[in-house]
Amino acid sequence: MMRFELGLEKPDPRRALKSALTIAGAYVAGGFIPLLPYILSPDIPTAQILSVVATLLALLVFGYVKGRLTGIHPVRGALQTTLVGGLAAAAAFLIARAIS
Repeated sequence: MMRFELGLEKPDPRRALKSALTIAGAYVAGGFIPLLPYILSPDIPTAQILSVVATLLALLVFGYVKGRLTGIHPVRGALQTTLVGGLAAAAAFLIARAIS
C-alpha cells in the first residue's frame, strides 16, 4: 500500500538512529530559540517580548525553507508556518497562564 498508493518506499531500518538524532537535534535547536532571550536578558518583561519576536522570526524562516523544499510558494509557507506556530504558542501561553 505504501508503495502503490502513496508512492513511498519501505524505510531502511539502518537509518533509524540517524533519523532519531536528527529529530532530537532539531527539537533541541528549535526549543532553544524562544529560551535564548531569557538566558541573555536579566529583565523578564523584555525577555518575553524578545522571545516572542525571536520565535516569530524563526517560524518565518523555517516556513520559508519548508516552502522551498516542498514546492509551495516560499512566502505562503512562511506565513502558514508563522500563523499556525504563533497560534499554538499563544494557546500554550494562555493555558499556562490560566493554570497558574
